[in-house]
Amino acid sequence: MRAIITDIRAGKAAALAEDGTVHLVDAKNRAVGQEIRIPAKCRRRWKKPLTWAACVAVLCGMATTGVYAAYEPYASVSVVGGTDSVEYTVNRFDQVLGTRVSGREQPPDGKIPRFVHIDKAVEHTVRQEAKEGESVSITVTSRSSGHAERLREHIDDRFRQSGDERNPPEVRVQPPHDTGNAPGESRQSESAEQA
Repeated sequence: MRAIITDIRAGKAAALAEDGTVHLVDAKNRAVGQEIRIPAKCRRRWKKPLTWAACVAVLCGMATTGVYAAYEPYASVSVVGGTDSVEYTVNRFDQVLGTRVSGREQPPDGKIPRFVHIDKAVEHTVRQEAKEGESVSITVTSRSSGHAERLREHIDDRFRQSGDERNPPEVRVQPPHDTGNAPGESRQSESAEQA
């Protein structure tokens, strides 16, 4: 490719190529206005760094998406029995993000740590309520009806496999939330409308 030297500074020369790109070449015995040929290896100089930059951008995007999915509330599981009702906020991976007992936020305690799988958390809560002899009802609500049904089946299987002689709790699925509301937000907006 043909190019014309446009400037020389500190042992380097700027060459303007036919396609409008500027290449930095050695200034050895060159003068401003001289026509030169740019070898193919100089034209490919930026492909490798641009490839690396694109790879880094893709990896950052993937990492951001994963973190978002891990911390975004996607479903809620309510366990009602006895005097208290416990509502677990769950992410897309069926891990507990937060707990509300009778409508109040609970600080994380040693019994149900954050990011534990929901079936373990529900089983722990049901075992506490079953000690009191109360019947327990579990309601699953999710942004996706398919996700809610899979979560319901998973919780049902957990109680069937535990081998407990007591009756397993009834697990129901509610219709999906409006896509704009995270689990738990719709109840807050309903209570605000009633006030």
